[in-house]
Amino acid sequence: MTRDAGDDQTIRVRVLDIHRSVLEDESVLAEDNFYDMGGDSLLSLQVLGRIERELGVKVPPRTFFTAESIADVADLVAAAAENAAGDDAPRPAGDHAGRASMAQEWALLSSLRDPQAPILQFHAVFRVSGPFDTQRLEAALNRVAERHGSLRTSFTAADGVARQAVDPGARADLAVMDYRGVPDAEVDEFLRGFVREPFDRSRAPLWRTLVVRRDEAEALLVFVFDHMIADGWSLDTFVEDLSAAYRGAELPDRAGQSGAYADWAAGQWESWQDGRAEELADYWRSQLSADPAEFALRLPGYRGTEGLSKPASLVWDLDPATARGLRTACQDLRATPYCVSMSVVKALVALATGQGRVTLLTTNANRLDGAYQSTVGWFANGVFPTTDVELSGTFRDLVSAVRASILGATAHGDMPAMFVRRRIWPELPAGFRKDPGVYFMYNDVWGGGLGFGEGVTVSTHHLTEDADSPGLHMWLLREGEGLRLQALHYESEYAPEYVKGFAGCLVKALDLLTGQPDRPMSELLDPAEFAAVRG
Repeated sequence: MTRDAGDDQTIRVRVLDIHRSVLEDESVLAEDNFYDMGGDSLLSLQVLGRIERELGVKVPPRTFFTAESIADVADLVAAAAENAAGDDAPRPAGDHAGRASMAQEWALLSSLRDPQAPILQFHAVFRVSGPFDTQRLEAALNRVAERHGSLRTSFTAADGVARQAVDPGARADLAVMDYRGVPDAEVDEFLRGFVREPFDRSRAPLWRTLVVRRDEAEALLVFVFDHMIADGWSLDTFVEDLSAAYRGAELPDRAGQSGAYADWAAGQWESWQDGRAEELADYWRSQLSADPAEFALRLPGYRGTEGLSKPASLVWDLDPATARGLRTACQDLRATPYCVSMSVVKALVALATGQGRVTLLTTNANRLDGAYQSTVGWFANGVFPTTDVELSGTFRDLVSAVRASILGATAHGDMPAMFVRRRIWPELPAGFRKDPGVYFMYNDVWGGGLGFGEGVTVSTHHLTEDADSPGLHMWLLREGEGLRLQALHYESEYAPEYVKGFAGCLVKALDLLTGQPDRPMSELLDPAEFAAVRG
């Protein structure tokens, strides 16, 4: 097959159009850098997916993240286009079986070895007001389950290998309870137990739905998923399909986006064994200390413990002015709220510990393959973006450095963190991570697109969460125009007073650093005013 200049020019136009569409900015030029124009790791996944689906070309993510301009990306696409014509299209999601993915195998074997291991589950709770038909909901749930094989998957383990199988006959698990007249606190206490009830992973489905009637016109709708079959990104796909199915509409077109999860898992193992393992280990060795003990970041308030006890949480709805200030700063700094807020956390950790190089734990969506961007499954991986922090510098410079570390982590976050860590440090145990660290994540509340048609309103209902792993875990959650800070910890590791003080300093630092990004951070973060972070 021969190509001419016209083919390449068409590709350049299409690639630029895709970038403009994702960035929602028609002024973007080919010579612009995607990230300088407001792009981020999540938006980059959309670009990669659309290039793959619309142009039939897979661009290596590591090359994409380091491209100097959109024109460079177009050149990559043009160079790969000639070989892309023979690529096989992904199979639609169906009843496939095979070896579990790397993360699934790790989680299953770890739980079998250690019955006290943390329960890997997540949930979403919604308040539904208006006419709501549970029979119609059940039919819609099963229609969605028919589409996504992971929602009908179970697992077995033998000889150190985990396998997954999709049960064609598995049905959605829907329960309805009448709690009319019961105080809200009692209902929430019941739900906190309900969402922590473990699944039997040998039997599908590994998700369940509960409707709790509160009065004639209002109910709570609860979804609980074993993390083995779904992640936060999956929840958005799930609720979009469920909303359409409940209304009796056609399900969203997933052509080219919903490959079978078991096929992706097989490809992941092949990539690991074909050399990706050492590529990732080399990258992370360059980022992390040679001493695994330094990976387990302990803040000054860390108490130390031989065991974990008294899970606790802090929830703080931020002042609207703080949320507005963050949005304004993101526009000025050409960075995402995730990047900007993580930069604040890193500055605060550097102030608290005196460390000049800060590693945080966070999560990578890991949807680099466009064929699986609408597949329900467990793709998300933990990563460890590491950044040099010089408090005598400006916050603007720190944001730039953190953005680079996030992009590097995204490009090298396609394999589960526990596998990569053991590749770097073979002496680490094979089970669940036991080391403390500081985890940070910023995201929109997952599942925000749920809707059941005219006359029915849906809003998020937040349950108080408990810590389920060591360290200090912090989220900034955006819902509409609001921001909520949530911190989970064990009192055996961090006293509630310390966590509250650290959270207060975080909010204060967020206001100061985003409000004056060109002043030296050392002038803004007065040690006397931020003494709480030092314990």
